[in-house]
Amino acid sequence: MRYRRALLSVPSDLGGSTLFPSVQAERDDDARVGDARRFVTEIENMVIRARAGGPPPRLDRIAGPDRTGTAFAVVDAVGRFVDLSLHPGWWAALGPARVAAGLLEALATARLKAALVPMILRRHGYQLLPREGEAPPALRPGDDGFLDAARGRIAEAYRLIDDADKRLRGRQAVRVVAGPRGLFRAQARGGRIERAEVTAVLVPGDTDRLLADARHVLAQLARCRKEI
Repeated sequence: MRYRRALLSVPSDLGGSTLFPSVQAERDDDARVGDARRFVTEIENMVIRARAGGPPPRLDRIAGPDRTGTAFAVVDAVGRFVDLSLHPGWWAALGPARVAAGLLEALATARLKAALVPMILRRHGYQLLPREGEAPPALRPGDDGFLDAARGRIAEAYRLIDDADKRLRGRQAVRVVAGPRGLFRAQARGGRIERAEVTAVLVPGDTDRLLADARHVLAQLARCRKEI
């Protein structure tokens, strides 16, 4: 099965549109392979442009496909869920039986790409500048404000310990979240989504409703993950 290679500008519930890469699979190829190669090349080109005086590399939205190239997920720079989409050919490539797994596969791909960015930059010896809101360089003993900064670090360490304890307790907890339209459901254990499934009989015209349900479910699970 072939899909025309083209850039897809798909409307997003978050406003505006999200540009998805041309990664549609041809025959039995895994669309993730070519997409990963193009992604690495683009990051490397961003480093080259930055060294030539261009803007520093920064990706706020990263899209990833499933193996068929018909399901897409979008995450932010640190891998947090942002959005989902389906290419019009998803019904033939995935169908109702595999579309839920395809969306989760796309989410895993997008998160993997987000994790690759800092590794690629380090490999090329490029150091990103701190983003707005990030901690300033560490103070040294004798610097003005050192004691206050140290107390703040200790308080933050205790908070992190408490958060880690909560995560350990919640790691075994199983959450099942269903969409309000009754079309999509996912199960997560701790912060990891273990499975997802379509929970109603679908027709091709249900694409938008299915995506709305899936977005709702994944957004809810992402929120639960932050609260653990």
